[in-house]
Amino acid sequence: MLIASFAVGPWQSNCYVVADAPGGDCLVLDPGPGALAPVRQVLREQQLRVTAVVATHGHLDHVMDADALCREVGAPLWIHPADRHLLTDPLAGIGPAAAPLLQQLTGGRPMVEPPEVLDLVGPTVELAGTTFTLAEAPGHTAGCVLLRADHPDPAVSGVVFSGDVLFAGSVGRVDLPGSDPAAMARTLAEVVLTLDDDVAVLPGHGSQTSIGRERAANPFLQQPTPSQFGAL
Repeated sequence: MLIASFAVGPWQSNCYVVADAPGGDCLVLDPGPGALAPVRQVLREQQLRVTAVVATHGHLDHVMDADALCREVGAPLWIHPADRHLLTDPLAGIGPAAAPLLQQLTGGRPMVEPPEVLDLVGPTVELAGTTFTLAEAPGHTAGCVLLRADHPDPAVSGVVFSGDVLFAGSVGRVDLPGSDPAAMARTLAEVVLTLDDDVAVLPGHGSQTSIGRERAANPFLQQPTPSQFGAL
């Protein structure tokens, strides 16, 4: 499995290019602001063709370049239907205080949907030749999704793209419009903590980690409850 990653935009969001091997089909996960140039470089260097663009959730820092990328490569965008409205109304997910930054990033142009938008719903979906197990993981947004795939490395049982649900040492914010602390607590207890310890975690921000490491050290995974998010 080929996985290329790079951080983009003012929020340093992780964008991923995922393929079985060089020279074939690939998907692009979470193309935030400024993702187009590094995506093009990876495609050129690895001789890849984009057949799917995927959003772990609908926040601006994970989807801003999705429309331009989808139009450029002729691929659909996959996103959970609960977050689809954020593609055209980004402030609904980050709040009106972000309006000046949105104006700066877009140059005043309205956000629009890609020509083809598909529902990212499970229990599984095949994208660019890779089968992903999907888990709905609401809390940070209503439409957060975890995508898990097998990995050939015998040291791990798989990889999970966690978006802004789980980070190294922390979890996604639940103080934004549309977020829900109670839903996040359920997601951590019933979705994240059911994953095997050796699953590698590729998050939406920050460095790679593992479920075992987070189970042992992440304070938000010790006993997930809505009240603990007052510390975020």
